Amino acid sequence: MEILVSLLILTMTYSLAFLSLFPLKSFKRINPLPKQLKRAVYQEYDLTWPYFFSFLGGYLLAFAMVYLIWDSI
Repeated sequence: MEILVSLLILTMTYSLAFLSLFPLKSFKRINPLPKQLKRAVYQEYDLTWPYFFSFLGGYLLAFAMVYLIWDSI
């Protein structure tokens, strides 16, 4: 049980740290949309990929940390 709790806490901590590294302005520069299309595409265009990558990286880093700590015990 303590492994699961520590994995959850470390995952949230590392994920939020990675999420803070993604600048919001760079996403607007990656896919600039004309003003006419912004209204039509606005509902389809979402920024969930940074959340996915940050939580995936946080989970992998937390898994490695828990594995190394558990292996050393």
